[in-house]
Amino acid sequence: MSLASRIEQMYTPMKIRILEGIRDVHRLTTAEDRQICVKSYKYEKSEVEFIANVLVHLANSGFRFGSQVVARDDGTYCFKSKNRIVMLTDWVPGRQANFNERAEWKKALRTLAEFHLYAELPAHGDIPLARVRYTHLSAKVEHYRNVLLAFDETNFIDPYIDLCDMAIRHLNEEKCIEAVEHEASRGAFVHGDYNYPNLIVDPRGHMHLIDFENASLSPRMTDFAHILQRNVAWKNDEWIQWIEYYDRFRPLSAEDRRLLFALLHIPYPLIREIRLHKSVQSIRKAVPIGKTMDLYLDRLHQIL
Repeated sequence: MSLASRIEQMYTPMKIRILEGIRDVHRLTTAEDRQICVKSYKYEKSEVEFIANVLVHLANSGFRFGSQVVARDDGTYCFKSKNRIVMLTDWVPGRQANFNERAEWKKALRTLAEFHLYAELPAHGDIPLARVRYTHLSAKVEHYRNVLLAFDETNFIDPYIDLCDMAIRHLNEEKCIEAVEHEASRGAFVHGDYNYPNLIVDPRGHMHLIDFENASLSPRMTDFAHILQRNVAWKNDEWIQWIEYYDRFRPLSAEDRRLLFALLHIPYPLIREIRLHKSVQSIRKAVPIGKTMDLYLDRLHQIL
């Protein structure tokens, strides 16, 4: 049975007019011209159900700009097709956010802050272990450290290995451990890849958050650190400005700031360039040196 036929069978009275592949998903157009995103996942069904539950929770809690899940006839949200798990969500018309436009960058930070206001699952006892990642932070930094160690520009890399060591040390401090425990007690979750490819600006200018494939139970500051490191890394005055801007829409607690302080020690832009197999010249440009690095480390304390 074709994918279109299976969907029509499980989502009655849906009638499919067009089913077309676009990048890594399908766009389905019904006879009534409703557009739906059909995405297949390589994960276990329980993990896809977790993603669906996150989206349903956000919609029910009042978050206006997340993906809307389409339920099957039996009330469930996914099904198996050719060894993959498939889920349907409403298609968001529009274009990717453009962070070169200051207004859209600011809107992205406001959207993240609003998303984080709702990013708490009140009951989370049946979450698959693969999606519970509160205690994975130090291990992730250890992995990043190993990536740096494997890079052959040893003398160049040494200061950034030291940054990983600092991040691990801060994450293992009592205040950071308490901060993570607090997030776990709230059932905090993250998008897991919050950046412009997953932010769609619709024709009315509203920004929508899509593709929750990497969602997990994890401290919310990992989302915030990620977008800062991908877009304003090492820009001392600028990233401090944007931290305070986020704080206007979702006030940062002392625990949030402690975690963010630790996470921003990670030289993620450098690690990303290495993992993308960029040239040595490009890799060297990904990080500051000398006084710029000293100033960055000094300014980090302003977060606290």
